[in-house]
Amino acid sequence: MFYKKMKQMKIIYSVIFLTLISCGKSTSQNQAKKNQIPKEEIVELDTENKYLDSICKIETKNAEKDIKQNKLTYFHYLGMVVQYRSNEEMNKLLSNYNIGIGSASYYCTVPSELQNCYAHKMRQEIDKRYGEKFIDSLRTIAEKQYVENNLNKVYDFQECDTISRYPNDKNYKDFFKNYKNDFFKIAKYPEGFEFRKEKDKYSWISADFTLHKDGTVTNIDIELKFQNEGNYKYSSYYTKKLKEFILNTKWIPAKSMGLTVTSKVPLTIHFK
Repeated sequence: MFYKKMKQMKIIYSVIFLTLISCGKSTSQNQAKKNQIPKEEIVELDTENKYLDSICKIETKNAEKDIKQNKLTYFHYLGMVVQYRSNEEMNKLLSNYNIGIGSASYYCTVPSELQNCYAHKMRQEIDKRYGEKFIDSLRTIAEKQYVENNLNKVYDFQECDTISRYPNDKNYKDFFKNYKNDFFKIAKYPEGFEFRKEKDKYSWISADFTLHKDGTVTNIDIELKFQNEGNYKYSSYYTKKLKEFILNTKWIPAKSMGLTVTSKVPLTIHFK
């Protein structure tokens, strides 16, 4: 019965997702939009909300019934929410507490209090029984287990801990400026270089490379774009300089959950 209702909810949410106001609008903007909607459509929306409310009450009662029978379920959310890489590890940890697994979709165009009511009630009960930090603590363990299980993976830059991979940086933010400044110390602007004018778009050179756990670098891929066509005669000069810069730098291997990993490193440098 519960899963039948969940299926109905997914269908309803999909329809509402296509008909309601798009995500990212402020409350005042949404209200202004609503004021422009014909009355018959407002009535239809109110009807949908009443139906959602009735479904929510049914889901809540079903959750309360399952809780009395000591059946707990943790839900992984899909949609406009944080997505985790360690769900498999999380599931195994939760099974130690006899907590089942479910999935639910989150829609930012549906009132949060009217969607996933079964899942919300279950989460409240889990927090009540095991503490509000219980799920977060398990997730931290799961994330570390994921890395331990995938030590040979090449991690994306954003999957890694926020520590700088450029030597001598004092903090993570330094990474995004210091390597750029140092690059131009070895790659001087040639005489005749056409500099960017105030209203011109920026010219840039970028690189993507693999930084291994031992600090070595491979798979360097360089792209370059000059807005001033005359600067393309310096393409080979800057490409060579950037490659030399990358190979001669003692990069700091990345870490994910404190464990050293191989990672992708992207660099982007804008010309004056």
